[in-house]
Amino acid sequence: MNEKIALYVALGCATAFAATNYDLLGRNGSKMNSPMVYRNVDYQKVKKNEQQEFASPQGKKALMKRPTGLNGPIALSGEFNTEGVAYAKNGSPYYFSLKEYYPDEAPIVSMAESVNSYLSTSNSVFIPTNVVKNQTPSNLFSGSTPVSYVQRYDVSEQYDGSAFAPTSYWDVEYNNLPHSVGLKRGDIGWWFDAGYSQCQECGDVGLYIDIGAKPVRLDPSKQLQYALYENNPSYAPSPEREVAASKAYSILKETTKNTAIYIADLLPQGPRFKNPQVYVGLHNRKDESGVNQEIATYYTAEARDLDNYIYDNRTVDVVAAGNRRIRNNLGQLNPQAHAANAITVGAVDAASGQIASYTSNKSKYCVMGIGHCSNGQYTVEGSSKPEIFNYSEFKMPGDMKRTYSHWYYDHTYNPSPNYDGTEAAATYTASMVAGLLRANPFYRWHPEVVKALLLNVGEININNPYYLSDLTPVTTKIPSYKSTVFNRFHHENYSHDSRYWIGNWPRMSTHIVAIKSELRFSVKRPSGKHNFSAAIAWLSSGDDIATHGMIPQNFDLYVYDNNSSDVDNIDINNYRAVSNSDKNAFEKVTFSSNAQYLTFRIVLMSEDERTENPMQAVLGFDLTGAN
Repeated sequence: MNEKIALYVALGCATAFAATNYDLLGRNGSKMNSPMVYRNVDYQKVKKNEQQEFASPQGKKALMKRPTGLNGPIALSGEFNTEGVAYAKNGSPYYFSLKEYYPDEAPIVSMAESVNSYLSTSNSVFIPTNVVKNQTPSNLFSGSTPVSYVQRYDVSEQYDGSAFAPTSYWDVEYNNLPHSVGLKRGDIGWWFDAGYSQCQECGDVGLYIDIGAKPVRLDPSKQLQYALYENNPSYAPSPEREVAASKAYSILKETTKNTAIYIADLLPQGPRFKNPQVYVGLHNRKDESGVNQEIATYYTAEARDLDNYIYDNRTVDVVAAGNRRIRNNLGQLNPQAHAANAITVGAVDAASGQIASYTSNKSKYCVMGIGHCSNGQYTVEGSSKPEIFNYSEFKMPGDMKRTYSHWYYDHTYNPSPNYDGTEAAATYTASMVAGLLRANPFYRWHPEVVKALLLNVGEININNPYYLSDLTPVTTKIPSYKSTVFNRFHHENYSHDSRYWIGNWPRMSTHIVAIKSELRFSVKRPSGKHNFSAAIAWLSSGDDIATHGMIPQNFDLYVYDNNSSDVDNIDINNYRAVSNSDKNAFEKVTFSSNAQYLTFRIVLMSEDERTENPMQAVLGFDLTGAN
């Protein structure tokens, strides 16, 4: 049998090994990383055959089970680079590019000189949406009255001293936070300044909060304005929940710009019909002491629904990990924090700079399906959670009493001015994400790219990070506005190359090595940058994780020094860095390099044959360079 025929036979047999995650040489896990390259093989011909086979009626039918959200093309890729995407017109770089793939047709490549042209193209490829300059949903505002009806209580406010809610961002204090942290918005004055006009065509960003109570007006001198998603939301608030919601709302209002905040009882339906477009979600409901331990420990229906929501709607959803001290110090996550597609946030103690001991982790999946793991059997470790850690321990000035009156008693609630725990850290992170999407609209529609970017950025190292047992966190730096809401026109501190690939994987992949398909691309090392972090993240069907207890795809990330942009000018066994975990929905590497180019390989190591979305990828990448 000649080598070319052998390769075709191998490709035809590959799916037989998918369920067990073994390759044809009997290798599994990281052992599959050692390459097996066939010489004298026309890979382009093999790739074309793959694509034609997948474009068949049977292949197209498989695509319909859970579509990847594209309006027209079967695949889409895009790139954003602060240095320009290697193209120029009259000396001006293109910052954005799109490539649309159609069956049996050459890809359509579009370069965008301005944000507006990129957004127009991007929004037409995804489900269409209107982006309107500085428009807010004033007709939906609610919650501005001083007296409200909550559950069966009549509510009135009584104030002692100054207002409880901050009057400006500068009034938000951080308990024991070192001055050197530099978290305040002065770090991104170029964005908060009233004269900033670089992105006026972007339109506002919508952010929804999935909470158990409406925020209330805590400052009588300010009108509370937020938009309700549902016409008749169903809340069962307590005084504690009501004030917690108000604290979260206050932090968001004071730390974001051009962001419209929606209040939702459940996951919003049809967010693309709202103006402005909703791109960010925040989930920080407090965990309850009486929660079912299976719900807290394992991936359940709430995580499944959120994963499917993110996959279908492409919102960037930020979730509080949960405070384990409420659950007998067992470290269980909030139910939605298990969602593989979400960005789960833990808390950092401001005084010590360490991960707060109450931050939950330990995500588990059940291979028998959700609801079948109460005895702890047939479980596997889930994708590492939390992925991101941020500061907690906010303090708002002033004192307040809030009186709840019922027909048989009055209850005066004196809330603490402190706002801490993982819910505060998640709220603060969500405000950074909203700022990122407002300042750099390339990241809209792309939770997979935003997660990769957050895995890379950070100003301050976590101080001797500790976790439960001796586990180490996924990230070792704390994100800040300076590192996250960056100016794409002035990037002295950080450079970024961010990319995504969505849809038909065989159509987008560039190489086949050892019977595995992969993407290769090169990035020119930014001038003056020598220290780098690179990460990939990908989305999965929540139904797959819920039913089979697994993330259906496993990608690995390799980086190589290169003296040219030629992606084949590398020794694939001689890499600069590699990340090849087999359970996470992301990979990350940190490295230094002086090479002229950095070449990356993203290898699809395995795909479970039971997935409802075979050979579909929603994959994001970010390379962050620092001095």
